[in-house]
Amino acid sequence: MAKEKIKNSIWFVIFDGLKIYFSNIDKFIVYMLFPVFGQIIGLALAFGLTVGFADKIAQKAHSLNSAMAIIILLAIPGLLIFLKAFWDYMVAYVALNSMTEGALTTGHVYDIQSHRQVATRRAFKYIAFLFVVGILSLVAVAFSIIPLLGLIPPLIFWVFFVLVYQIFTFEEELSPKECFRRSFELVKGDWARTFFLMVILWFFSIYIITMGVSVIFDCLHLTDKVCSLFDFIGNNMPLEYFNKALRYINKPEITVNMISKTIFMTILGTIVAGLSLPIRSICFTLWYKTMVTLKGEKTEPKQKKQKKSKKEKDAEE
Repeated sequence: MAKEKIKNSIWFVIFDGLKIYFSNIDKFIVYMLFPVFGQIIGLALAFGLTVGFADKIAQKAHSLNSAMAIIILLAIPGLLIFLKAFWDYMVAYVALNSMTEGALTTGHVYDIQSHRQVATRRAFKYIAFLFVVGILSLVAVAFSIIPLLGLIPPLIFWVFFVLVYQIFTFEEELSPKECFRRSFELVKGDWARTFFLMVILWFFSIYIITMGVSVIFDCLHLTDKVCSLFDFIGNNMPLEYFNKALRYINKPEITVNMISKTIFMTILGTIVAGLSLPIRSICFTLWYKTMVTLKGEKTEPKQKKQKKSKKEKDAEE
């Protein structure tokens, strides 16, 4: 009985998740490179070209419409890169769950493209699912701005629905709406443990690593050099108008350096969160399987059989 409790604990899930991650770390890192850095490169390219050439285009263009058309054309390549990387990142939320299943079955991650197909072959259904996630996210954000108790309902909401991506992956017959209902049913009764698992994974896989990397940048005296790359953004903002209002209410003024450092930390946090997504996906997949077991389901709900690659078949044999 004690052994069963240990196996069903969040610490066992984290330990087993880290074991799966580090035994396949090269594949997970390579897989996440374009989805993470592609978004940043795409936005930087679109923003850099439009802002960098906006003044010259405005001076030489014959009309405002032609200037806007040229600026939009300059932004398109970067936006296309961003959209492709963003879609790949969203596909990763499902593909990583399938990879975890493959790692549990064979001990290794094979044929990543076949794992991606768990989402891509149901692209329209997945887009509808993401649409529901987006709408509920907007509702949660709107609720969070309410004073005092505003953050509590969204927090409760997200804990109950944290397993929706795993359910979409493994229970293919369910509709997007049913995925949320199923997640609620699985988490119900284990809300506290699910919440602590979320907090632990967020704290160590995002916050600690982000702060650790920023400390390394500080020690190497690289922070100011990197932040100076973003000074042009603050220099082109009407900070004086904002600072007049802040002085009026006795608040600290906004400086160019503050804006640049905020952008730097935001980008760094985004990179860390993206590259560490496999750790969280693996652990939540293991937690999903634990919840299924605890609810008395000896086998996971019926799902469509996925075509296994030759390597996976050979590994099983």
